[in-house]
Amino acid sequence: MTRSALKPFQALALELTGAAEAFNLSQAELAVACASHSGSEPHVEVVRALLAKASANEKDLQCGAHLPIGLRVREQAPSQGEERDPLRNACSGKHAGFLLLARHLGEPLSDYLAPDGRVQRVVRAGISAALGVDAERLERGIDGCSAPNYALPLTVLARGFAHLAHPEHAPSAVQHALTRVRDAMWAHPLLVSGELRFDFDMMRTFPANAVCKVGAEALELVALREPGLAFAIKVQDGGERVLPPLCVALLQQLGVFAEPPEALARHAELEIRNHRRTVTGHVEITLKLRRTTAASHNSR
Repeated sequence: MTRSALKPFQALALELTGAAEAFNLSQAELAVACASHSGSEPHVEVVRALLAKASANEKDLQCGAHLPIGLRVREQAPSQGEERDPLRNACSGKHAGFLLLARHLGEPLSDYLAPDGRVQRVVRAGISAALGVDAERLERGIDGCSAPNYALPLTVLARGFAHLAHPEHAPSAVQHALTRVRDAMWAHPLLVSGELRFDFDMMRTFPANAVCKVGAEALELVALREPGLAFAIKVQDGGERVLPPLCVALLQQLGVFAEPPEALARHAELEIRNHRRTVTGHVEITLKLRRTTAASHNSR
């Protein structure tokens, strides 16, 4: 499954149906609809605003609750019931967007996650158009937040993110929607992710250039407008801690930078600590990229 890495494409339906225009969505509200956010107060504030436009509230969210990513990153314990608050779920912005879409389409809010309901059919159509896949042949599953999710090849996801960075290269029907989503992510990288996290640090290091999105169980999509490149990574064992140093190593090998910029340097190396906070090891990236021609690739 593509997990949360799919969110920018799930959010396209807000633009493609006219819901974003009809409800006068701000860039911040569109950005949080694409987010795996950290559950901080700025995130919750925007999710509440999005829910208000849908004439909905946190009781309508069907994403469940978990320890907010922001607390997990800082290794802090919840103090005010944050782990029971669906507004602080990393996916609450996406769900608020779905609720707004349901309101726009005149569908019952309670049915917004029905895989074959109108809301998710429209979402699926947007994914299909942006990624160039047949909506009826998508292999479907259910994400950790209870939303429909889909299995897609990494090559398709990388191409989709290349289109997100360069909407002018995408099918004409989705160019405007991709541009709106991309620009919202560029304008509000903190809302898409959170402090101390790779996606936020990557997008603020390359403003109005990089788009990236993490997905649960070690999936990461990255694209840069300049130089034009995109890649998708999936770590087979689901170990998410390796993603940031792996992305930094790949960007370095691809020539994006000679040495990691300050905000990314902290992601380049990863210490492994035990429960006493004693350093017991570190993550070392040994992967080396090599160029290959189409002919040599096809001969393997």
